[in-house]
Amino acid sequence: MKPPQPQDPNAPKPPQPAPAPTPAAQATPVVDLTGVEKSALYRINPDNTVETLGSSKEENIYDLLAPGGQILFSTDGNGRIYRLTPDRKVTLVTQTNESEATRLLGEGGQVLAATGNLGKIYRLEDKPGSSGTYESPVHDAGAVARWGRMSWRAEGGSVEFRTRSGNSLRPDKTWSEWSNPLRAPGSVASPNARYIQWKAELSGNSVLDSATLAYIPQNMPPVVKSINVFTVVAAVSPAKSAQPSATAAYTITVTDTGDAGAAPSSGTPTQTLSRAAAQQINITWQAEDPDGDRLIYTVYFRGEEEREWKLLKANLRENTCTIDGDALADGRYFFRVIASDREVNPPASAREGELVSVPVLIDNTPPIVQVSAPRRTGTSVELDVEAIDAASPLRRCEYSMDAGAWTPLEAADGVIDSPRETFQVRLTNVPAGEHVLVIRATDSAGNAGLAKVVFR
Repeated sequence: MKPPQPQDPNAPKPPQPAPAPTPAAQATPVVDLTGVEKSALYRINPDNTVETLGSSKEENIYDLLAPGGQILFSTDGNGRIYRLTPDRKVTLVTQTNESEATRLLGEGGQVLAATGNLGKIYRLEDKPGSSGTYESPVHDAGAVARWGRMSWRAEGGSVEFRTRSGNSLRPDKTWSEWSNPLRAPGSVASPNARYIQWKAELSGNSVLDSATLAYIPQNMPPVVKSINVFTVVAAVSPAKSAQPSATAAYTITVTDTGDAGAAPSSGTPTQTLSRAAAQQINITWQAEDPDGDRLIYTVYFRGEEEREWKLLKANLRENTCTIDGDALADGRYFFRVIASDREVNPPASAREGELVSVPVLIDNTPPIVQVSAPRRTGTSVELDVEAIDAASPLRRCEYSMDAGAWTPLEAADGVIDSPRETFQVRLTNVPAGEHVLVIRATDSAGNAGLAKVVFR
C-alpha cells in the first residue's frame, strides 16, 4: 500500500457532484364523493353472476359474518352492527357508539365485535335483550326550527321516544335535557333550535321500523345585495301628423315622380326632424332568499331634499323596473328596494329585506353656452365662451367651423371639472367670407348644449 501523497494547495479541486434535485411536492387531488355510494354488499352466485344485496352512501362496511343463514355486518357509523335477512331486510342489531366496529368473530353460536376508538370487544347474546336504547344521529334543520309531530312504526313490545335540541353540532351543556317520553305519536316538547336528536327506548322484543319527526325551519329574511341605476335609450315612433277635418280646405299636388308636393299655405313649408330616441331610467337589483322562497319586490324613490319615500312600482316579480327618463326632474335621488317572501309564507311568518341605493344624479338639462361677439384681426378670429350647467359638472367643450370636425377646447383654469367653465376660441388662417362656428359643451350626464356664431 502506498502512503498518501501530500496535496498541492494550488491544484484545481475536482468538480463537486451536483446535488440531486429535490422532487417537487405534488398536491393530492381532492375528490368530492358527496352522494356516491361508500359501500355495498354483493353476492356472487355459482354461475358467476353478481347481485347487489344493499349499499350505503353514509357508512363504510368493515366486516361480515354469516351465522345461521343471515348476514351480520359492521360499519363506521357509531360502531353499528346490522342484520341482513334472506328477504333482504336490514335491521340494526346494536350500536356500540364507538367510531367504528372493525371486526366480527363467531364461534359456538357466540358473536364478538371489536371496535376502534375506543378499542373494545363486545359480546352479542344469542337472544334479544328485554330492553334496548337507540340514539339517532344529530339532525341539522339548517336554521332554528319549530318542531312538530313525532311518529313511528314498530312491531311487538313497546317503544318510547325522547328528544333533545340545541344550537351546537354536538350535544353539550347548552342543549336541553331529554324530554318526557312520548308513548304515542304526538308533538315534540323540546325547545325550538337548529339541531335535534331523538332516543328510542325499546322493551319486550319490540322492533322499530321507522321514525319521523316533522319541523318547520325558521323563515329567513330575503337579502337585497345590490341596486344598479342606469339610463337606456328607447326608440320612439315618429308622431303621426294630425288628420285634417272634413271642412278644412286643402289641396294635393301630384308631381311626375308620384310624390305629393307640399300643400300651399301662407307660410314657408318646414320639415321637422322627429326625436329618434328617448331616455329611460332602468333600476335593477340582485336579491336572494336563504330558504329559496319566491320573492316579490316593491320600489320606492326619494329626492335628496325630501323626507318621505314615494312608491314607484309594487308587486314586481322581476328584478328590474323601468320609468320614463323625464319623470324625475334634475337632482339627486335615492332608490329603495324591498324584497318580500309573503307569497309563499303565512302573513305572521313572512319576512322582508331591503336596500337603499347610493345617491343617483338625474340630469336631463343640457348646459347653457354663451358666446361673445367674435373679434377678427386679419385672418385670425377670437371669441370667449362660457358654459354653465345647473345639475352636474362639465366634462367636455369643443367647436366646429362650417360643419367640420370637432376640435376640443381647454378650460381657462386648465381642467374641465365644475358646473361653470370659461374657454377661449382662437382661429387662424380663416378664409374670407361668411363662416358658421358651433360651440358644444357636454355635462357629466352626456347632455350637450350648443351655441352658433356667424361671422364674416
